[in-house]
Amino acid sequence: MLSERDYVRYSRGGNNYTRRAAPEAPIIKQIIIINCIMYFLCHFTGTAGHRLLANLELTPFLVQAGQFWRLGTYMFLHANFMHLFFNMYGLYIFGKLLEQPLGTKRFLILYLVSGLIGGGLWMLANWNSGTPCVGASGALFGVMVAAGMAFPHVTFMLLIPPIPVKLWVLVLVYCLLEIFALGQASNVAHLAHLGGALGGFIYMRRLGCKLTLPKFAGLRRFFRGLLPKRTVKSPFASSSDEPGVVNTAELDRILDKVSMVGYNNLSEDERAFLRRASAQLKNRGR
Repeated sequence: MLSERDYVRYSRGGNNYTRRAAPEAPIIKQIIIINCIMYFLCHFTGTAGHRLLANLELTPFLVQAGQFWRLGTYMFLHANFMHLFFNMYGLYIFGKLLEQPLGTKRFLILYLVSGLIGGGLWMLANWNSGTPCVGASGALFGVMVAAGMAFPHVTFMLLIPPIPVKLWVLVLVYCLLEIFALGQASNVAHLAHLGGALGGFIYMRRLGCKLTLPKFAGLRRFFRGLLPKRTVKSPFASSSDEPGVVNTAELDRILDKVSMVGYNNLSEDERAFLRRASAQLKNRGR
């Protein structure tokens, strides 16, 4: 039921319903702690640490031999301190935008799916290589793309040069730089970054999140206006067509979407539905 949700409460004595933020999930802190612990174990425990690193890093021919766990463990390992620091700093900066609306479970899935797709894509391109891959960069790129999709108009202040930039622009620039860097000789797994970005994009699309930019939205409205109008049954109609009854199933679906990806990612029809539902609930409370 709508009134039983942990982020929605409807006051029958009042004039509207209120939406409470979902409780903050500490998953980012836990992921950072795990990465730091793994870095310490692999680099400061001598031979045992080196053996642990060798057993967990992503090495294509060993995965082919059946050591599939490496696709999941490599994203918690790092080559050096700066590698660890920048990945964890980026995870904190971009992840904090998503931690509360997605919640613990969905954020963890986002992190893992992005890392898995990033590592898998890199491995396919280096199928016969014995060179290992480590790092949370693929997962980080997935989180970064997800944040850019959910909150495209959040402004970040760059350090060099010190100028404000929209998050969607920042994410696009990062991805383009990774594309341009493909094929260049380096120790950076650019393909894993792009695979992680793809994973984040796919997962957020599965959650119903769309990247809505003003120019593109206006273009869609223009072409939509050229199409013949269709008569759509009112979403407020109940199964028995009883007038004045809110379609609670549709309202639940939209509120779930708001909880996951934010109000800004609703379609125009969904926003209009919420406005009508709010007015209907106000009238019911009078």
